[in-house]
Amino acid sequence: MVKPYNWEEIKSVIMKELNHIKHIMTFGTIGSCNVEHDIDLIVTKKPSSRTRLFFEELHNLFFNLDSYLMKKYNAHAVRFSTSEEEFLVEALLENPQKNVSFHTHVYLSLPSMERDWNWALGEGDTLKDIVLNGYSCLIGKPKDLFGKEFSRKSDYDHVYIFLYKYDKINSYYPDNLFVKAMSHYLDYLY
Repeated sequence: MVKPYNWEEIKSVIMKELNHIKHIMTFGTIGSCNVEHDIDLIVTKKPSSRTRLFFEELHNLFFNLDSYLMKKYNAHAVRFSTSEEEFLVEALLENPQKNVSFHTHVYLSLPSMERDWNWALGEGDTLKDIVLNGYSCLIGKPKDLFGKEFSRKSDYDHVYIFLYKYDKINSYYPDNLFVKAMSHYLDYLY
């Protein structure tokens, strides 16, 4: 099934949302923007912003995109952090072929990003080269990730990486599974 929307339409809706943000430093794609498969995103927090406000903005952006897709196409904007989760969500949703999927990578600092990416880098690859050559920002610039403020490590970076990996908001789990999963992860963090 060919989807009734394309990346340019999705991007225009996202851009309208990004015009109102205050806590997201960069938001962009890495890799192809193939709505038939998934869109890989990197989203980073402004160093001066509160983490709670950053995550709230991110979730609201996806809620608003989802509302647009539901009204126009009866489809969801589905967000997940791991590839295997993509397959789980597709199995749980009705008509998953109608939805647009976003594989999100969410970071609050460069050290948290390096920690998350280092295991996947091949010999000779560097995160800096990948970002500078492959990160297409809708807001911000790839070089912003290498600035002094974003390069500062936080004592809580590992907690935020955990939170982003297990954040099921905008993933459209059935309510009972969503509450059970998020409660388990938040209890673990606590």
